Amino acid sequence: MPRPIVIIHGWSDRSTSFGSLRNYAASLAGNLFQINLADYVSMDDEVRFDDLVAGMQRAWTDLGLPTKTGAVDVVIHSTGGLVVRDWLATHYAPGAAPIKRLLMLAPANFGSPLAHKGRAFYGRIVKGFNSVKPFQTGTHILKGLELASPYSWNLALRDRFVAQNHFGPGRVLCTVLVGNAGYSGIMAAANEDGSDGTVRASTANLNCAMIEADFATNPLEPTYKLRNASGRTAFRILDNDNHSTAAMKDGGPKDPAGRELIARALTVSDEEFEAWCDQCAAETASITLRGEQDRKEAKFGYQNTVVRVVDDSGAPVSDYFLEFYLENQDDKKNRFAQLFHRDVMRSVHAYGDDSSYRSLMVDCTTLFREIDQDQEYMKISLTASPDFRTNGYVGYRTFTDKDIGGLRLTRQQMFKVFQPHRTLMVVMTIRRERAPEVFRIKRA
Repeated sequence: MPRPIVIIHGWSDRSTSFGSLRNYAASLAGNLFQINLADYVSMDDEVRFDDLVAGMQRAWTDLGLPTKTGAVDVVIHSTGGLVVRDWLATHYAPGAAPIKRLLMLAPANFGSPLAHKGRAFYGRIVKGFNSVKPFQTGTHILKGLELASPYSWNLALRDRFVAQNHFGPGRVLCTVLVGNAGYSGIMAAANEDGSDGTVRASTANLNCAMIEADFATNPLEPTYKLRNASGRTAFRILDNDNHSTAAMKDGGPKDPAGRELIARALTVSDEEFEAWCDQCAAETASITLRGEQDRKEAKFGYQNTVVRVVDDSGAPVSDYFLEFYLENQDDKKNRFAQLFHRDVMRSVHAYGDDSSYRSLMVDCTTLFREIDQDQEYMKISLTASPDFRTNGYVGYRTFTDKDIGGLRLTRQQMFKVFQPHRTLMVVMTIRRERAPEVFRIKRA
């Protein structure tokens, strides 16, 4: 009996735009089930992600879709990736999910650089306005889609950095395909290097990593731990595809292997999955190398580095500055700092509702191309406000080298910390100082 396939669209879209994808999937599976959620509400300002997750569970049940482990294949586009991941984490224990193969086409797993744009931008460029509810763009959904959002951060903690997770052989076989080319025409206003016009390759990839940096225990000698996400997923760049053509719209996919990749993602077996992941990684590396050789910056390897700074009580630190530098006191130190902050760190976005969360777009290609081969290490530190000495009552000691040190990365460690086409989550903990005058008790 043919396996059911569920197709879930993204923000501001409708199921009717997926005719080609639907027909192609049906030709592979022999049958197609389409969930009512494929027309879920994403443009209402009051709808939240938890509403969509609850709606998906109800719609799944109402349609009578199988709940047996591994009984259904799912294809998502864009925001649908966050919805289905949240649904899995909320309603199913690892190893018990009804999904067997999960194909993510240009997913916004760690957000989109478009999500914090103004309403006029959505209306003209990204079709945000509609005749039913003009000037509504889905406020809560866009907050979750914003780069460095607490929502995407916490979702990753729930499903990527847990000992038991949903992904890998014997569980959900997840494949992520994302383009590396932007839009044409007026929609080109949404383009940026390293993206498909809507999501970055680095924010689509589910093979993320996390650094926990401790500046609180011994500020002069901070330490860090790096760990990779649990459960492997396949990741492949679709060469010359944008956010639309990757989902078989507008004559896509443009990548000659695109249709074959989609078919493979929907038929791969548990026994074949590790080799499938390796194949996707090798082909992505080859595409990136060609972009470097052709000096096409849009195809360079960028990392989405999401930083969160908290104090030793767990409270957010909103006002801080990150510094990447060499310890040597010479011209080389200044040259490195200039290179990193001007050319390597391409953009910084602070999350609108909590600037302790920030997304740094790091150009890994330029970093390892421009830094001298004999460069042994670099350091990472931060300065935070309020300054304890200036404020006098509470604050942080971070303004001088005698107050705080830096995380020391050897060249080999730099290759592990900065990797193209992925998200690295970094939580930095610093010490909050409190003067005795803040609270005193005297004997009567």
